[in-house]
Amino acid sequence: MKKGIVLCACALALTIGCIWGNTMMANEASQAAVGASLPKDHVFTTIDENGRLVEMDVEQMEEETAQEQEARKNMEGLQVGGVRDLKYGVVNFRTKSSASLNTNYVDAVTGESGYTNGYYAADAAFLGYENGKVKFMLSGVVGLVNASEVEVLDATEDWYVSFYRCEQGVLKHYIKNSMYGNSYSSAITVGEMQSYMKNNVYYYSYDGHYFYTDYIDMLDDYLNDTRANAINADEPYYNYYQFVSNRSKTGFTADDINNYVKYYLGSSYTSAKTKMYQMGQYYIQYQNQYGANALAVFGVSANESAFGTSNIAKTKNNLFGHNAVDSDPDMANGYSSPQNSIKDHAKYYVNLWYSTPKYSTYHGSFLGDKASGMLSYASDPYWGEKAAHWAWSLDLYTKDKSDVGKETLVFKDAGAVNVRKEPSTSSTVLYTTPENANMSFVLLDEVKGSTVSGSDVWYKIQLDVPLNSNRTAIDYSGDKYDFAKSYGYIHSSLLSKDVLDNDSGGGSGDGGSDSGAYKKGDVNNDGKLTPADYVKVKNHIMGNSKLSGKALTAADMNKDGKVTPADYVKIKNEIMNK
Repeated sequence: MKKGIVLCACALALTIGCIWGNTMMANEASQAAVGASLPKDHVFTTIDENGRLVEMDVEQMEEETAQEQEARKNMEGLQVGGVRDLKYGVVNFRTKSSASLNTNYVDAVTGESGYTNGYYAADAAFLGYENGKVKFMLSGVVGLVNASEVEVLDATEDWYVSFYRCEQGVLKHYIKNSMYGNSYSSAITVGEMQSYMKNNVYYYSYDGHYFYTDYIDMLDDYLNDTRANAINADEPYYNYYQFVSNRSKTGFTADDINNYVKYYLGSSYTSAKTKMYQMGQYYIQYQNQYGANALAVFGVSANESAFGTSNIAKTKNNLFGHNAVDSDPDMANGYSSPQNSIKDHAKYYVNLWYSTPKYSTYHGSFLGDKASGMLSYASDPYWGEKAAHWAWSLDLYTKDKSDVGKETLVFKDAGAVNVRKEPSTSSTVLYTTPENANMSFVLLDEVKGSTVSGSDVWYKIQLDVPLNSNRTAIDYSGDKYDFAKSYGYIHSSLLSKDVLDNDSGGGSGDGGSDSGAYKKGDVNNDGKLTPADYVKVKNHIMGNSKLSGKALTAADMNKDGKVTPADYVKIKNEIMNK
């Protein structure tokens, strides 16, 4: 760790309001009676003079917070809106006076408008200036924000920033809430420690896919649009519960959900104290009817309603904070029963509003991050990670089963992609995806179809959109999602396969099938050298997508240990018999 970035954890369980597409508010649940078998989240901690994490009591935490506020007010040289000539910087987004105020930005990749809260999740990576705006990366999104909305700090000076850390084989994310102090707002359990990680080592990442042990090295990569210095440069990580599509079914049962809620709440698990009492059957029922993965919906509701104990949950039977905006939480919808809020969430929010191109809220039918998925419209940049955390925690609690790796996911790079009715370029286009990168789909099968760029391999995917019974059009009624009918095809050259397994939870990246040995140059492992192979190599060299594993080895035609334009030319010459 280079001088300039300081680490100190003080993880505090907060109840913070956040907006989701002007329709939802997140209330992060405080940890109740969690036993020693699960990692503790949101404990009060700091780092002592020997670099060890030490728990604090509430009084100490409150004193630390007060000192932070005083330091913030007395900090000399505060230049919100100032343009600074820095190469290495940290963008401070906490410039607003309360959590009811958001900061707007523009997605530098898609040109779409976005926003994040101006009072928490403070730090982002500074990527310079573009068109007079501050360029940054936060929770996967590369954005442009008005300089008057943020503060740019020198990363070579001493600042406390967000970090990831593995503890007893579990990966956790410590989120910085204020740049002027050493407290952290959350310590989120993300998933299992990956093979390339070590316990008790601090890792930096603002996309959650590539991790660095040195903050300046990370910024160098971001500025050069590469991930070469990451510890997992060839193996991007995808948090399974954060990126698996809602158009999948959990292997957990209603009893599993009920038992975990009971375990978590302890003596508070009664119908009088929680609106999540005995709700397991409804998560499963509406998953099967509306195509809303029960564990993902459970994670959202647990995160939004503090396990059914929030005021909005108790007074309005609203487990999701539907329509409770940052500026006025009292606008939240009311329901006749908590199960009706689960139905409403599955039927409309998941099945239609966040899964069909008719609505501007569609960026992928998965929780996601600020770059893609349902989180695109949350003001809390780590909302998807927090909701996925509760799915992961239930997974840890229920030791005899796991969903992780149950589905094989395929990912789309930046740019719009046509989804077709059949595996042919002449087939009907069912819909066109948004331009967001890292949109994921559940892979159902690989089939042969019309040839594109020398390859006839197509991916059969579970569609985000619900189709009618004839598979001829999108069903906008909201009445159901038919898993058997709602499938379509995308050519394999337009998607990258990510294989997740129950042991690592990590991704193998753009590597094609993992079965059998790859022939030299056959990057997509379809048994032959075609233009599709050198297109993948070209995209890797240009940084548009990354090869890994056997695919990366196959791409290294001259066996010099790296993939360069020389390898691209060799593949092309072999195809042309030169």
